[in-house]
Amino acid sequence: MTRVEVSRYTLSDREGLAAGMERFLATTDPFKHLPAAEQKRLVQVAREKRYEKGETIFRAGQLSDAVWVVKSGRVHLMNYLADGKVSTTCVMAEGETFCCLPALDRKPYPADAVAAVDSTVVRIPLEAFHQAMNRSSAFTQDALCLFCDRLRQVEQKSCMVHEPAEQRLAQVLLGLAKKFGFTVPLTHQELAEIAGTTHETTTRTLNRFKRQGLIRSSRGKTVLVRPEQLKALLK
Repeated sequence: MTRVEVSRYTLSDREGLAAGMERFLATTDPFKHLPAAEQKRLVQVAREKRYEKGETIFRAGQLSDAVWVVKSGRVHLMNYLADGKVSTTCVMAEGETFCCLPALDRKPYPADAVAAVDSTVVRIPLEAFHQAMNRSSAFTQDALCLFCDRLRQVEQKSCMVHEPAEQRLAQVLLGLAKKFGFTVPLTHQELAEIAGTTHETTTRTLNRFKRQGLIRSSRGKTVLVRPEQLKALLK
């Protein structure tokens, strides 16, 4: 007699997972303004996956097939340069949707997505995302505004490339504070990869900020004590 394997999820389990996903999308841009019926359609095809620290979610050049949302943890979008250095273009925190351009033009991913810490991400198939856009003009508008804002952040970062390291790191810290609050949970190496400086330059500059009373720092985190004075460095 052939043994039939029973799913490890009961009906109540699956209903609970679906309800949890609905609650998550209902508080996440750009999905939170979708009509409830559209949210349910996305929930039916969305999937959660857990990634360990350092694990790659997708690679640059890979054909895009989904829109991704960080449910917990932190994901970095990274490019590996010819000289072996790493450039982090975006840091995605909890509740943020990432990979804007592929979500719209369906072209390959422009960067590697790597779990910076143990993370859970939600994968929404690209086709379902586009169907939701076709059915809701308000959702399309929200998505475009969100993605344009992300592109603006990347453009601002590229414009800072020739600025002194002090200004670049001030800009990076202020930008990350918008995501995490005044305690930024990144290492010096991670900050260096975002600012486009060396680890040594980053540590030296942050130590100067610390002596000036602008920040406090400990292993793996930086606390902005005087953000207004950091902003003054950008003028």
